[in-house]
Amino acid sequence: MKFADEPGAELRELFFETSQELLQALNDETLKLEKHPGDEEIVRVIRRTVHTLKGDSAACGLRELSELAHQLEDALSMEGTSAHAGLAEIAFGAADLFAEMIAAYQAGGKVPSSDKLRRKIQELTATPGAKKVRRQSPAKAAPRPGVGWTEYEKLAITEVQAQGLSVYHVVVKIDAHCAMPIAGRQLIQNAVASLGQILAARPDATSPAALKQVEFVVATNQPAEQIAAKCQIPTIAGEISVVLMPGMGAPSSQKTSQKTVSEGRSPEAQTTEPTPSLEATAEEESAPVPEVGAHTQLENILRVEAGRIDSVLNLVGELIIGKSMLQQALIDLAKRYPKEQLRGRFADAIAFQARVLNDLQRSVMKIRMVPVEQLFRRFPRMVRDVARQCNRDVELVLSGQDTDLDKGILDAIAEPLTHMVRNAVSHGIESPEERQRLGKSAQGTIRLNAYHQGNQVVVEVSDDGRGMDVAKIRLKAIELGLYQAEEAARLSEAETLDIIFRPGFSTAEQVTEVSGRGVGMDVVQSVLHRLKGTVSVQTEPGQGTTFRLKLPLTLAIIQALLFWVEQRLYAIPLNAVVEIARTTESEVHRVDNYEVLQLRNQVLPVLRLGRPAATAADGKSQKLFVLVTMVGEKKFGLIVDGLEGEGELVIKALDDRTFDTDLVSGASILGDGRVVLILNLPAIVEHFARSRPDQVGMTTSGLLLSYTDRTRMALSASGGQA
Repeated sequence: MKFADEPGAELRELFFETSQELLQALNDETLKLEKHPGDEEIVRVIRRTVHTLKGDSAACGLRELSELAHQLEDALSMEGTSAHAGLAEIAFGAADLFAEMIAAYQAGGKVPSSDKLRRKIQELTATPGAKKVRRQSPAKAAPRPGVGWTEYEKLAITEVQAQGLSVYHVVVKIDAHCAMPIAGRQLIQNAVASLGQILAARPDATSPAALKQVEFVVATNQPAEQIAAKCQIPTIAGEISVVLMPGMGAPSSQKTSQKTVSEGRSPEAQTTEPTPSLEATAEEESAPVPEVGAHTQLENILRVEAGRIDSVLNLVGELIIGKSMLQQALIDLAKRYPKEQLRGRFADAIAFQARVLNDLQRSVMKIRMVPVEQLFRRFPRMVRDVARQCNRDVELVLSGQDTDLDKGILDAIAEPLTHMVRNAVSHGIESPEERQRLGKSAQGTIRLNAYHQGNQVVVEVSDDGRGMDVAKIRLKAIELGLYQAEEAARLSEAETLDIIFRPGFSTAEQVTEVSGRGVGMDVVQSVLHRLKGTVSVQTEPGQGTTFRLKLPLTLAIIQALLFWVEQRLYAIPLNAVVEIARTTESEVHRVDNYEVLQLRNQVLPVLRLGRPAATAADGKSQKLFVLVTMVGEKKFGLIVDGLEGEGELVIKALDDRTFDTDLVSGASILGDGRVVLILNLPAIVEHFARSRPDQVGMTTSGLLLSYTDRTRMALSASGGQA
């Protein structure tokens, strides 16, 4: 299905974006319904969500989705259906099918069949005791011009009237043929707000009732006729009622009379318009009462495509490179003309520009930051489904949802986090019977937590299950040929646990839909390496396991330490450097074919990026720099030839088709035009651990030298836009 008309396509794109929130809300409320079967209020909220989905899809011309949502809404409106035992399952099935249909609409593919869900809905409506709710005919129903106002709103009305302003109750019915009632409501609200202060608004924009009419209490010095004329928006506003509310704040000429202005109604109908009562009760379908002024907050929210923010961030990165070029030019000018008087003015201007640019960079970065809650919200439903497949009883506990993370990183860790949560349910949590035999509660617990640690974000996935059997992992590694028996026996617990991240490794005894294929944990580590993050595992047999993901706040701009290896310039993130030490070749020792360095009574494994330094004729070797780095929970030393200093680097992504290594996470251009590769420390440590110790330096050095030259040529050819 292709959409050719541009206005309709834009409307559908907006629907595809907002529908994800509706589907998430439908899943959230259905989870509540499963825990509290028969709860009328939860069923009512589900019905409102389905109603909104129906209206929005109908406005976009998505007929199959709209009709199915309409059928489900009618079933949920019937008396007796809320007590149906399978209502939650039907709602879950509807949420899944709605998501598949929306995905098909987006991809222009075939819409999946809804016959199975329709049959379930028909079974729901055929439930004994289910019957349609008899709604009062609008012609016979007693007119109710207002809804219940909160005490705060009553006080605000009284205070405004005491100031001499008129307070009107404005009711505008949305035109039945309006294609976008939600947008129409906003236009009417803007029109009313332009005439005075809105003290209250009903119903909430998410309520189905908002598609039919909207009500405001407005304080203004404008006459009722002016308010009605302002609200008369073609194709959006239908019947309009403006009634002066009684009170001490009304002007003297209007204190004893009420004035009603109605569009499209007879004079008789106008004179019989009832007076709004401050004690009127709320309608059944009205949503929770919003606070006064909430509409102004909604107006300040702007939805922006992530690609546009990325473009702005890229331009900020180019400006930072330009700042570095100016600073380098100023240094060269000072060397050539040390007595030039304009040098100070140039320095002040560049310093001012740097301050503004730093503020701009922080502002753009904050725009890209989103709460982890956006990712965490999808897991309750997933845990529920996987637990049922595996016959587990699992509770998911979320914390730290307000922790902010770069949107790009958040999207990238969605798949790894999904693998870990699924593994925690299928591998970690025992069956209820087994847990009770072990003296545990029948229900297992999985916790998702996120928090800031320095300039990193830590995401933890933990369970209170059986934990990991280190001996079993060693045996499986020997069985798969990853280690010889003697090598496996020498592995520490941490090294043994690292085996689970090897491709194809799994300790599951049988293959199921959930686990046992050996796919998952290697994906987790490869994604984390690509994001310049780390993953570590901590386990205790019989008590549970915790996976800890450490991620940078952003991938765009970093503070880095620059250093030299074999006359090539490299960089690593500054936050990974614990300290810088000096040593000589004679102080580097070899243990089990691996190089180590004794640093303050601590044995530090070291990685050599280049070749060993030559020894002079007097037997003394030249001084070496050792960068003590922290990768996960482990310390490693990087042996480098020299230091260049610290710097702010704008990361340029490398083309995966040209640069097929994970040892380098990106490149950057310095102010003087030099190209620097940014090393991926976790990948280098992994490469070090899996390679022959006597060839690590040669192999790593050769790869890095090759990529440095290729990167310089690629960035030069593209003008720095790689």
